Amino acid sequence: MVDSTLPRRGPLAGLTVLDVSRGAAGSMTTMLLADSGADVLRIESPHGDPGRDDVAHTVWHRGKRSAVLDLDDASQRAAFLRLAAQADVLVESFEPGETTRLGIDEPQLRAGNPGLVYCSITGYGADGPDAHRAAVDALVAARTGLQWESRGIVGTALNRISGAESPLADLEVPDLPASRFDQDGPVFLRSMWPSVGAAYLATAGVSAALRAREVTGLGEHVRTSLLQGAMAAAGPNWQRVDDVTAAGYWMWVTDRRAPEGLFECADGRWVHFWTIRPTPVLDAAEGDELVIDGPADDMRAGVRIGMDAEELPILYMYQEQLAAAFRRFPSDQWVAFGAARKLGIAQVRSPEEAFADQALLDHGCVVEVADPDAGPIRHAGVLLEFAATPGAVTGPAPRRGEHTSEVLAALAGEGEAAADRSAGEQAPTRPTAAVDAPRRLAGGPLDGIRVLDLGIGVAGPWGGRVLADLGADVIKVHALHDGYWTGTHLGLGTNWGKRSIALNLKDPAAREVLERLLATADVLAHNMRPGAAERLGIGYEQLRERYPRLVYCHTRGFEDGPRSSQPGTDQTANALAGTEYEDGGCRFGGPPLWSRVNMGDTGNGYLWATAVLQALYHRERTGQGQRVGTAIINAALLATSYAYSRADGTPVDRPQIDARQRGLSALHGLYRLADDAWLTIAVVDDGSWPDLCDALEAPAELRGDSRFADPTLRRAHDAELRAVLEPLFARRSAEDVVAAFEKRNLPCELSSTTFSRELFDDPDIRARGWIATAQRPGVGRIEQPGVLVDLVTHPGRVSGPPCLAGEHTRPILTELGYDEASIAALLDARAALDAPVA
Repeated sequence: MVDSTLPRRGPLAGLTVLDVSRGAAGSMTTMLLADSGADVLRIESPHGDPGRDDVAHTVWHRGKRSAVLDLDDASQRAAFLRLAAQADVLVESFEPGETTRLGIDEPQLRAGNPGLVYCSITGYGADGPDAHRAAVDALVAARTGLQWESRGIVGTALNRISGAESPLADLEVPDLPASRFDQDGPVFLRSMWPSVGAAYLATAGVSAALRAREVTGLGEHVRTSLLQGAMAAAGPNWQRVDDVTAAGYWMWVTDRRAPEGLFECADGRWVHFWTIRPTPVLDAAEGDELVIDGPADDMRAGVRIGMDAEELPILYMYQEQLAAAFRRFPSDQWVAFGAARKLGIAQVRSPEEAFADQALLDHGCVVEVADPDAGPIRHAGVLLEFAATPGAVTGPAPRRGEHTSEVLAALAGEGEAAADRSAGEQAPTRPTAAVDAPRRLAGGPLDGIRVLDLGIGVAGPWGGRVLADLGADVIKVHALHDGYWTGTHLGLGTNWGKRSIALNLKDPAAREVLERLLATADVLAHNMRPGAAERLGIGYEQLRERYPRLVYCHTRGFEDGPRSSQPGTDQTANALAGTEYEDGGCRFGGPPLWSRVNMGDTGNGYLWATAVLQALYHRERTGQGQRVGTAIINAALLATSYAYSRADGTPVDRPQIDARQRGLSALHGLYRLADDAWLTIAVVDDGSWPDLCDALEAPAELRGDSRFADPTLRRAHDAELRAVLEPLFARRSAEDVVAAFEKRNLPCELSSTTFSRELFDDPDIRARGWIATAQRPGVGRIEQPGVLVDLVTHPGRVSGPPCLAGEHTRPILTELGYDEASIAALLDARAALDAPVA
C-alpha cells in the first residue's frame, strides 16, 4: 500500500509543476512528473471539469494537489500568476488563443519567470488550418487514419504511402479471427493513442528542457499536440521511400494479412505467441498431454520464418496447425510451456487482471493506493526506474479543491514575509539560472551529451532515436551481422540521426574499443536479457566505479521479476497489460486486437529516453550518475492507465468498447454513411442532444422517445439508441452529414483512409518541420515523421539519415585515437566492420 506520509523523492524532487491541463495527454504528463518527485499542483476551474468523474482521473491525478481558482476573476488570476512566478514547469492544454485571453500565455508568464518550462499540448498545433478542431482522441484517431491503421493495411502502410502494389496481391487469406477480415470498416479504439503519444512527447520535452535549463539558465516553451502524438503512435510504420521493393526493406509484420500469433485455447482464453516458432509448439502438443518441460527455444533449430513477403504462405501453412494445437490445451498450460521453453507466450488479460498480478505489484509498476472515496484500489504504478533517486506514487488523487486554502494561505504568508522585509531586508531570490549572457545549446537540449546505444529490435533503439532528435550524439553499437536489420523499414525507422560502429563484442579487442567509447560517454543504453551485459563485462556494477557519472539504462520486456528471462515483445506485453483485451472489445465477446499503432516497443523507447533525460537533469545538479530502466509492459500499463480495480480484484464500471469495436457509446462512436464512408462522433455534451437530432433530421418519435429524454436515460438505453441512430446515419452522405454537424458545432471526423499518404506532401506539416528526409542505399529517398516535440529556445533536429551497420566505424575509431594500422588490425580480425556508404 502506498504510504502518503513519505516525503517526495525522485530525480525531479524539489520542482514545482502547475497543471492547468484538461484531458488525457496533460494529465498523464503531469502524473509521470509527479511520480518522478515533482510537486504537482492541479489548478481546477470552479465551473468544473467534465472529465473529472471519469475513472481515469482517479489514476492520472494520484500524488498531486488540487486548488480551485477562477482565472476569469482578477484577484484569483493574480494568485495564479504568483504561483506561476514560483513554478518550474507549467503544463496547459487550453484551446489556441485562450491563454492569451486569460493573460497566462507563455510570453507573459516567462517575462516574470525566465526559468519557467511552459508546456502546451493542443489538438493540432497552436495555429494552422486545423488549430480549432476538437482535441478528442477518437476524433484525432479518425482524422489521422489510426482507426484503419490499427487493424493493419493490406500490403502495409508502406505500400499505401509509397503508392506501390502490395506484395503477393493475389494471396488468398485464410480465416484469421483476430484480423477481422469478416468485419467491415475501421475500428474504434479504446486505447487513447494520440494522447498517449502526446504525453510521451510532452514528458520527454519537459525533461529535456529541465536539463537544458540547468546548463544555460534559460526556460523553454515545449509544444506538442494530439496530431503529433498520433504520428508518434504510427512510429516507424509511416515511411515514404522511392523503392519499397528494395531487398530486405519490406516486412509482413504490420500487414493486415499477417497471422498475429493470437490463438484461442481450450478454456476459451486467448494467448499471444510471438515470435511465431512453429516447431516447439507442434512437437509439444502431439500427445494427449502438453509436454511443458523440454529444451529451451533455439532460434537456429526447427522451422525459421523470416519477415519477407514470400514467408506469408509459409505462415498460413502453419496457422491452422498451430490454431488446432493451441485449442487442445488451456491457456495456463501454454503460459507454463512458454516459461519453461523460453518462448514468448502470454495470456491476453484484462487490465484488472494485470492489476492483480503479484509480480507487477512487487515491482511497483502496479500499485495499491487508499483512495479517500473508492477505498483501496490498484492501478498503473511507477513506470520509470531510478536506482539512486527512485520515484514513487505518493498518494491518491486529491478531492477537487482539497488544497485551495493551503495554497492561498501560503501565498498570503509570502506576502506578509515580503512586507516584513520591506524595511530593508533583502528578499530571497528564487534560483533561476538566468544570467546576463546565457549559454545556448546550438544542437538542442542535449547538445554535448554522448549516448552509446546498444539496443536491439525497436524497443531498444527507439529511445536512442528520441535522444538523437533532442541533440545527443548517439553512437549506435551494432553487431557485425546487423546489416540485414538496419536496411529493413524498422531498422531504418529507429536509427535516424545516429552514427554506427559495428563491433564483435565477444572479441577482447572490440571490448577495448567499447571501453574507449565509454570513457567519452554520458549514457549507455541496452535491452539485453538479464546477465548478457555482465557476460560482456558491461553490467552496471562492473562500470559504476570507473564511470560514476555514467547514466546506465537497461530496459526490458517485463518487470524485473519472474518473467525477466522470458523474451519480451510488444505483443506479449500488450497482451499481459490489457490493451489487446480492451481494443478488441473482449469483455463483450470480441477477439483480442493487436493494434499496429499500440506503442509497446516505441512507448518503451520514449519511457527509457525520458528516464535518461531525468537522470541527466539530476546529474547536472549533483554530478551523480545512476542506473535507470523501464519495460515494454510499463508502456502498455500507461496505455491502460485509464482503468483501476478495487484491491480485491473487483472491476469498477468504466467506459469500454463493444465487440464490433464501434464505440464507447452511441454518442461517442463510429457510424457507416450512405457512401460507405465512416464517421466518428463525440457528442459528449449532454446539452447537444437536440442539435444532434436536428443534424440527422430525426423523426419526431425519436425526439420525443422517453427512453432518450435525458442523459441518464440515454446511457441506460445506449444499445437501443445506437440501433435507432445507425439507419439515420446510413441514409446521409459524408459531405451532407459533416456539413450538418459543423453547422451546429457538433464534434465529428471522417475516418480517413488517406491521411498517411497525404501527410508527406502536406505543406503545413512540412512547414512545421515534422517530416525528415534523407537518401539511403536501396530505398533511395526516405521520408518519415521527424522531431515531434517542438522546443522554441533549444529546438531539436534530425541531424542525419538512418545509420547503417558499420557505416561510421572508421571515423569513430579515428576519433578514439586508433591509427590506420590499428584500425586495419581490428578489421582484419573481424573485431570490427567498416561498411561506409558511398
